Amino acid sequence: MQITRKTMAVLASTLAITCAPAFAGNYAEGDPRPQPLTAQASAGDVATQTRQWMATAPTVGYPEGNPRGSVQVSQQSRAQVNAEAVAWASSGMSQIAYGEVGMDSMGPAYKSALQAFNSIRASQAAQVNAPRAQ
Repeated sequence: MQITRKTMAVLASTLAITCAPAFAGNYAEGDPRPQPLTAQASAGDVATQTRQWMATAPTVGYPEGNPRGSVQVSQQSRAQVNAEAVAWASSGMSQIAYGEVGMDSMGPAYKSALQAFNSIRASQAAQVNAPRAQ
């Protein structure tokens, strides 16, 4: 038993000595810390370039015109959004988008659901635009 312990101790110390450089890091390739580039501009050069750019830079707004034209977004009421969501679900489009059916825009399931969705929306629009009887 004594021989085995001594052998194990010698083996462990030999392995520790051999692996010590691996734990210390790989400095054979040089210092891993980043070094400043020699081609960097000085602070004075940067200040000069900044002043030159500021002389030609636009003062406010966008170079193609100030103010830039805003994009008009259509807004719908909550009732319109709800009606479209109901039409989406009842036509079967929701099953195609979130269900097990594949989203093939040329397939018969998609075409029939799209046709049902468009017809439901058209009937809802007709109901909204129809004159009310008083």
